[in-house]
Amino acid sequence: MEQTIEKSIEEKMEHLITQSLETILDKNLEQIFEKKLGETIRQHNEQAAKEWLNVQETCDYIRISYKGLQKLIDQGLKFNSIGRSKRFSKTEINHFLKNVQA
Repeated sequence: MEQTIEKSIEEKMEHLITQSLETILDKNLEQIFEKKLGETIRQHNEQAAKEWLNVQETCDYIRISYKGLQKLIDQGLKFNSIGRSKRFSKTEINHFLKNVQA
């Protein structure tokens, strides 16, 4: 009888510990997810608000390689030079891509 009571208490303790750990893990995962989502949204908003992009940002924006960007420049994609740096307008990129696809 005494062993049964001890076993019952042990099982209840294991259940409570397991339940507590699951709750803690769920809360931690939720916090991590919310943090990552917030960072992603912030980065997207910063990128969306920026009109002029450098070469790497332009490649990321239209999801092409540097060689692909060079081909678009050869086809007439306009850019502005600031010293040795190239800057691309999102408006111009969107207009160019729309006309190329049409």
